[in-house]
Amino acid sequence: MEQVNAATSTVNQLNNADSRSAAENGLKQQVMPSLLDPLDQGEYDPLIHLNEIFSYPESITSLSKVRSHVGHYHRALENKINELVAAQEAAEPSVQRVARAHSELLDIFSHIETVRERAVTAEDVITSMTSDIRKLDDTKRNLTLSMTMLKRLQMLTTAYEQLLIFNRNRKYKEAAQLLEAVIELVSYFRSYRSISQIAVLSRNIADLQRSMADQVMGDFESALDGRQPELLDERSSILREGCTVIEALGESYKQRLITWYCNIQLREYKNIFRGSDEAASLDNISRRYSYLRRMLTSLESRVSQLFPQSWEILEAICRQFCENTKEDYKMLLSRTGKALNVDLLLRALEETMEFEQFLENKFSSSSNSADNDQVPKLIFGRAMSEAFEPYLGLWVDSQDRKLSALMTQYSNQMMIVPNAEDEAPQQVLPSSADLFLFYRQTLAQSSKISTGSQLLNLSKTFRKYLQQYADRILSAKILDKITSEQEVRITCLIISTAYYCNTTTEQLEQRISDVIDEEFKSSVDFEKEKDAFLAVASSAVQSLVRKCEIDCKPAWREMVNSNWGKLEAVGDQSGYITELIQIIESNVRVAVKYLSKDIYIRLLCDRIIESTINTYLSNVNKCKPLTEICCEQMLLDCYVLKKSFLRLTVIHQAPEVQPSASYSNLVNRATSRLESLLKAIMTGKTSDLPDNLKVYLPTNFGKLSLPEKFRWGNRDS
Repeated sequence: MEQVNAATSTVNQLNNADSRSAAENGLKQQVMPSLLDPLDQGEYDPLIHLNEIFSYPESITSLSKVRSHVGHYHRALENKINELVAAQEAAEPSVQRVARAHSELLDIFSHIETVRERAVTAEDVITSMTSDIRKLDDTKRNLTLSMTMLKRLQMLTTAYEQLLIFNRNRKYKEAAQLLEAVIELVSYFRSYRSISQIAVLSRNIADLQRSMADQVMGDFESALDGRQPELLDERSSILREGCTVIEALGESYKQRLITWYCNIQLREYKNIFRGSDEAASLDNISRRYSYLRRMLTSLESRVSQLFPQSWEILEAICRQFCENTKEDYKMLLSRTGKALNVDLLLRALEETMEFEQFLENKFSSSSNSADNDQVPKLIFGRAMSEAFEPYLGLWVDSQDRKLSALMTQYSNQMMIVPNAEDEAPQQVLPSSADLFLFYRQTLAQSSKISTGSQLLNLSKTFRKYLQQYADRILSAKILDKITSEQEVRITCLIISTAYYCNTTTEQLEQRISDVIDEEFKSSVDFEKEKDAFLAVASSAVQSLVRKCEIDCKPAWREMVNSNWGKLEAVGDQSGYITELIQIIESNVRVAVKYLSKDIYIRLLCDRIIESTINTYLSNVNKCKPLTEICCEQMLLDCYVLKKSFLRLTVIHQAPEVQPSASYSNLVNRATSRLESLLKAIMTGKTSDLPDNLKVYLPTNFGKLSLPEKFRWGNRDS
């Protein structure tokens, strides 16, 4: 019976839920499927509810009651459907609304079509009204164009006939003025050459232009052939007016006349300086340039009478001269080849470059005066000296041979320094100053003759012999064991020379980079050679340090051999430390006399301090037995040593002079290592001790159990 009641309750709940939904949500919510109620789903499965209602065999007895409830629910749904259908029928059918909208849309389309037809009709009417106006406009424009063309054709015909008369009578001034107008009119009728009359007229004018150019050229030839020199003065005005005709004809005719005149003037030069004659040899190169100078002097007044100044005839003659001369040089140098004398080559090149500069100065002033704000543009540049460029390798090879001989000479020289006490000490080796003097002179000469690939090759030669100087001259002279003050002096001289070479090499590199062509700047690199000189200086300083180390060995032996076990209290500084300080200061004093710059003294003192502290650290382990009193004594000795170190760099100066802050910091850092080790041994605490100092601890540190009160490692006594 309980199952029947449960089934009835489920059906009532479903019915009541649907009724509440309809009341609350209205018509729209009634027709929409619910996502929460299974009865509203389109794929509803009745077996789910049937299995829930009749879950037990006994519940079958309630079948009639369940059926009654379901039937009631079915009737209620039918009533709702009927109500909804009635409400929908009461409203306007949607089909009728769609039909009405379609009808209204057709009316709109019909109205649009009517408007379009009216626009087309209006356009046709307007076109028919304006067609006559357009025809009149086209007729007017064509008539105007025809009148203009006929007028210009008449002008061209008249000008052509006048040109014939002017040319026949050699009235070049009038012809030049008219010729410019004719050329402009011919260009106007270029698109009308399909008309036979215009094509014939154009050909006649072209023939006339060539005839006028030939006639002017003929006048120049007859006046300058040398047979009748008096004609030149008589016809100078006519020839100058002829130049205006040539200029009006165009650039090609102008260049033709200029080239012809240049060849006429240089004809004698070519005959005198033929490639196979003695006059054409490099020995007589100055004669070529003297010839051109005389020619320019003699032609200056004549050219101004014959040609317009804007034609720059003298400059054109010089250009042609340079071109012909360069070809002569190329042929001459190719025949000589490697047998060419380098000195003769350089002399010829220098004279050529001087003459190019003469031409540049002569013609650049007028050309560049118009725009003084811009960098002057070279007119001739290396017009002739360019021919020497491929053969400058011979000069570079000659410099290589000279430097090789210098290296041999320097390596054979004895490292001798003056002994007189009153004589000022040498700052650097004389050979280094000689070498860089040679470099400066060679570079100055090279920058004049080539700033391209040959200068780059020369820089490589410089690098080669700088490396050799560092290896063969300086590094080879460093002594493994210094035994006298004279040898100290030599070593200090090597240090100063190495630093001088390093600095001067950097200046040399910068100078080459400044003058060499832009494309080769990145290839100029002297870093390897500068590092080589620094390495030489470092090796020489280390040689002085080794001498100091050897001199200090007796003091270190005294330290190690001292009976530290008998030390009962901390007293004054130990005897070994007094001897050690005397030896170090004595070595520094001797070196300072021959080191010319503070940077060298600082480097030496830095190395000596480093070596002394490292040796001290390694000898601490050798001092036995090492008690607390011993460590305290060593701390006192370290303090005394530190005070001595602080005076090393200024040992040659007055007592009130203080060392630099950076040097004081270096001394403090170096001695603090020793102090840290001694304090660690005293306290037995090594946790804060750096790893690089732990290696200096006694091998049995922390393991010994000594009865003595102050033994290291026994702090509980």
